Amino acid sequence: MNAEALDVERQETHFQCPDGFHMRALVLAPKTGADLPGLLFVAEPFGLNNEIQRVAREIASNGYVVMLPDLMSRGPWFSCVRALMGDLRRERGRGVDDLLAARVWLAGQRGVDPSRMAVIGLCMGGGFALILSKTGLFQVAAPFYGQTPHSLDGACPIVASYGARDRIVREHAEHLRQEVERLDIPHDIKTYEGAGHSFMTRAPNRLMAVIGPLTPARAGYEPNAASDATRRVVKFLRQHLVLK
Repeated sequence: MNAEALDVERQETHFQCPDGFHMRALVLAPKTGADLPGLLFVAEPFGLNNEIQRVAREIASNGYVVMLPDLMSRGPWFSCVRALMGDLRRERGRGVDDLLAARVWLAGQRGVDPSRMAVIGLCMGGGFALILSKTGLFQVAAPFYGQTPHSLDGACPIVASYGARDRIVREHAEHLRQEVERLDIPHDIKTYEGAGHSFMTRAPNRLMAVIGPLTPARAGYEPNAASDATRRVVKFLRQHLVLK
């Protein structure tokens, strides 16, 4: 990570989705006059909580404009998650369309270089990041413990992170390795021993903090894995989104 992290400003905004819905989003941008790469950050099902914003801020401080669309703002939480999981399985749908609209909005902002765009996602967001990696609209995809599409034909370079104790997406991690090797996609894939699902973020509440480690996902924050994964992502971004 950048030894001299940049100061980051937080802005709340809205962008228009293809169906006319104005979706809330957060933008975290370093205080600099340079045109920086844009990163579309797709959150896990718990939404834009403090932990997600912490991770986004840390990445932004290394010289990136990070946008977090609030996919949970369309209605009740359960309905949003159910619809998004359906889109994830189909690899298309309103959730994908909303994220592509967010990408268009981000690329058009002052201070963002539209030729240098990446997509990052945690959990459910990791799956969407891999779907979007195949659109030709991003130069890097950084999924964390997300499910892998059947095929990654046309995908951009990928830096992916998984927890070895996570039984939920274990097969997806292996499938991702097979796909990037089959297609000769530039990649950095690492599975962290001792870590499970959601190792990048602290639990959103006490109940999840207790239950998470007991589930097949073995979910729980693992600071050493989180720190190393952030370092790897930033390094990979610098290699494939060369800062001017």
